[in-house]
Amino acid sequence: MADEDKDTPSAAGSDKGMPIPNVRHHSGLIPPSPPRFISLDEMMDTTKLVQNMQLMHEIALDDEFRFETPEPKPGSIEQQVSDTMRRAFWDMLTEKLSEDPPNYSQALVLIEEIKEKLLNCLLPQQQRIKSKIKEILDMELIKQKVENDAFDMTYYADFVRTLMAQFCCPARDEEVAKLKDITETVPLFKEIFRLLDVMQLDMANYTMSEMRPFLKEQSIQYERRKFDEFLTKQEGSGVDGLEYTREWLERSHEALTEQAGSELFNTNLTAMNVTPVNILHGAFMELLDWSGNIFPETCLMDQQRFMDIAYNLRKLALVSATLLVAFTQMGDKLTGHTKLRERLKEEVLALLSDTPESQYSEKMINIAEHVSHEINKELEVLGFAPLTSDQFIEYKSKLIATGERSHPVHTLLWKRIMTFLWQSLGHSGSHQLQLPQGLGAVSTGIALYCGKYLKLASHNKAVFGVQYADLVATLMNVTDLSPRLP
Repeated sequence: MADEDKDTPSAAGSDKGMPIPNVRHHSGLIPPSPPRFISLDEMMDTTKLVQNMQLMHEIALDDEFRFETPEPKPGSIEQQVSDTMRRAFWDMLTEKLSEDPPNYSQALVLIEEIKEKLLNCLLPQQQRIKSKIKEILDMELIKQKVENDAFDMTYYADFVRTLMAQFCCPARDEEVAKLKDITETVPLFKEIFRLLDVMQLDMANYTMSEMRPFLKEQSIQYERRKFDEFLTKQEGSGVDGLEYTREWLERSHEALTEQAGSELFNTNLTAMNVTPVNILHGAFMELLDWSGNIFPETCLMDQQRFMDIAYNLRKLALVSATLLVAFTQMGDKLTGHTKLRERLKEEVLALLSDTPESQYSEKMINIAEHVSHEINKELEVLGFAPLTSDQFIEYKSKLIATGERSHPVHTLLWKRIMTFLWQSLGHSGSHQLQLPQGLGAVSTGIALYCGKYLKLASHNKAVFGVQYADLVATLMNVTDLSPRLP
């Protein structure tokens, strides 16, 4: 790329590649290097690598993952185009079949596609049925029948309908049975075509579910290999594929080396050794309190998962803080009333459902009002004097205050959650970890999201351990850390 003509606008704007400009030195004394170019083929290859890696990743981590037919957004241009094209196909089929004599050119295209869809719905071992499909739906034979005026679409519709009834999953039995009620040719084939699309998806999901244990075993090696290929392609294009991962680990290393007795990684721990494991675990802790930096490349596929875990843990911390303050303010009047605590927990969680954390303070007004009324009612049931008007207002204001992250109880409980997660990251399994105090009401939720977090972290470290070892080794000025990183 040393030729001067490659710096010209015509070269930069050509369809051979996209320029990646080098950053100009701030002093202005060093001239910019010629831009590097990424060809469209390179971009497509890189995109395909990432997509394949992401698919394997989803299958391995999400037990509920299923293939779905992508549907355009209602009312979108994509939907309008899709609907128009489908309508045009079936209108053309109707028109050609209505000619005298009937024109079967469009019907032959349809039958050939149906043949492929039928074959895609079968398992590899169903060779007898495959042979039958290829025999009956032999396109050369069908074309000869058309030429000799011996073609009968009803015969092929009955054949396809019978086959579908034999190997469709039980959930499709009713839909396939209703095909017998459709007497007109075009509507019948239209519904057959639709059902075959659904059955192909059923088969893909069935195959995936059967292979999931094997895919999980292979996913780490597969993701590792694909990421290495991705890094190689990025390097060949002059791009640092680990730029943000490096910065992410550097922040953790810096926090450990400059701790000076302060609490680290939002835990209540104040003393940690600067070790490879602590650097990596500190970086993973940051993912639960992300401040807007670009996510590390190695965690990018799980960004939404980490954010969802952080959101739900934050919500549990708020619920626990609210209940703790609500019951503590009542002294021993409500001691042991676990059913009330459990009911209020579920009600507060329902009130917070799908509420962004930025709106917690506003939402706490309604939550505080509800909890205050419920506590007051319980006091009366138990024979205690209810809160006076002034007491009610003061009590409610104390509950509203828990919605702020800076509230002492809220902060304390969040640090306890983060400390529990830190301890879980390094847990060997030889003994059970005790859930933090003050979080008993939400202990089930804490355990659930802690488990999800550990699963993500464990899988991530298994896939990218080599990259982490190299980066941390550089930070610590040592040569080899791979045996020491989990």
